[in-house]
Amino acid sequence: MTRKHGEKEIGKRLENDGLEYKANGENTHLVEKVKKKRRRLPSLERLRHELVYQLRESLQASQEKMNNPELSLEERHHWTQIHTHTAQVLNTILRDLQLKDWEKRLKEIEQPGLIYKTLPTR
Repeated sequence: MTRKHGEKEIGKRLENDGLEYKANGENTHLVEKVKKKRRRLPSLERLRHELVYQLRESLQASQEKMNNPELSLEERHHWTQIHTHTAQVLNTILRDLQLKDWEKRLKEIEQPGLIYKTLPTR
């Protein structure tokens, strides 16, 4: 890591904490910023992928529990319900992602010059 890269990284961390370096002659010290900047939120796409990952992990765990012969029938029934509900949520999210992807592709196809939209004449 170069010195410049390290200084940038430190600057980003300080900015997230609402601090900055202030040079006063030869002395350099930390001061609190007057206007705090909001932290950058993760992108929606990253959040969706993380959610899908967590739901798949949950499905795998509930599958193991519901197939565990050591658990009572009532407990396995409970885990089957959890598994079913988790699968429904995951399917809904994946369907929404697929629809957004189709809309994006359709917009690319419908760009001017790529497809001609003609109405039938009578």
